[in-house]
Amino acid sequence: MPLAVVGGDGAYLTGRDGTRYLDLISSWWVTLHGHAQPDIAAAIAAQASTLEHVIFADTVHEPALSLAASLSERLPGGMNRVFFSDNGSTAVEVALKMALQYFANTGARERTGFLCFEGGYHGDTAGAMSVGHSSGFYEAYRPMMFPVGTVPFAATWQGDDRVEEKECAALAVLDEKLARDGGSLAAIIVEPLVQGAAGMRMCRPEFIATVAERVRRAGALVIFDEVFTGFGRTGTLFAAEQIDCRPDVICLAKGLTGGFLPLAATVAREPVYEAFLGEGFSRALAHGHSFAGNPLGCAAANASLALFDREDV
Repeated sequence: MPLAVVGGDGAYLTGRDGTRYLDLISSWWVTLHGHAQPDIAAAIAAQASTLEHVIFADTVHEPALSLAASLSERLPGGMNRVFFSDNGSTAVEVALKMALQYFANTGARERTGFLCFEGGYHGDTAGAMSVGHSSGFYEAYRPMMFPVGTVPFAATWQGDDRVEEKECAALAVLDEKLARDGGSLAAIIVEPLVQGAAGMRMCRPEFIATVAERVRRAGALVIFDEVFTGFGRTGTLFAAEQIDCRPDVICLAKGLTGGFLPLAATVAREPVYEAFLGEGFSRALAHGHSFAGNPLGCAAANASLALFDREDV
């Protein structure tokens, strides 16, 4: 039978019989500052008494504005255009749609392909499953997926004397795919530094930077899926800070609200955003959620980021 949980405090969960359990998976990697963190709880309560939600189309509100500005200040490499959604799978789905439509809007309609790493996991919606098809979770849903190319992931560890050999082999596969299909490639999506669901497989920052450089040289976009790695999981606020290459699009969720509420963001650089500007609906990113930019979620995220500032993380 599943464990009946009745409460949480800091790093611990409390079962119905009073037993305390150390939450070593941070409740699916979402809880950053501990369960029932009082500052985040207070921020949500205060926001709930002011504005719980409003349609996020032709309206805006201060919690969302503050959060977008705060994320832009913290993200590396001019990531300053924020698209809010509600979970990590959707953040990835939006990023894939951005990449596809970016090239359609700029006149390169033949760029419709995607690359991913073997073993990568990016979520459970149709597009996210497609770019995570080699993770082993989705055999029952394969008829729903579109074809995606895969590149070996050069997993390594301290004391690995074969790391350069593995990286060279992976890059050789990448070069072969780019030589054959680079002209039709829209983007590559990667989990920077560590593949979570694949078993905490690590790679060197230099490997990710080289992959990104070669993909960009082929004219495609680079998407970092930091749903898992974001908000301090790799020692810096974002894994991208450790890589000498800036993505075009970055996906955030999980720890964004400190584990309190569902909220996600797909953040793009200015050139990607500008491709969607224009009169009429045809160039618009036609993706929306009833709870996009939810004020309660944004208030929780703002409080969580403030804790990082105060704790000097």
